[in-house]
Amino acid sequence: MYAPSLLDPAAESLKLSDVCGATQVAREARTLLGERFSSVTFMYVLMRAYEVEYNAARDASRWHEFHGGPRALSDADLETLLAPWLSR
Repeated sequence: MYAPSLLDPAAESLKLSDVCGATQVAREARTLLGERFSSVTFMYVLMRAYEVEYNAARDASRWHEFHGGPRALSDADLETLLAPWLSR
């Protein structure tokens, strides 16, 4: 796990970015995190940037571009899941 001081700049950049929609937010987070990207760092950045609740951030980390398998979220599922926080 990375120290928050290494992840907070990515969260701040994500919060200030001009992206719309959960899929674009997720892709931007992956880009900003670079080699530090993992499901855990993605969750942390989502929670810091948009105050996403832990369970929702955990579920978002299962998006199909990050995670394969039967429990992977589709684009539509990710949009629905994160809509309450991204619309603020």
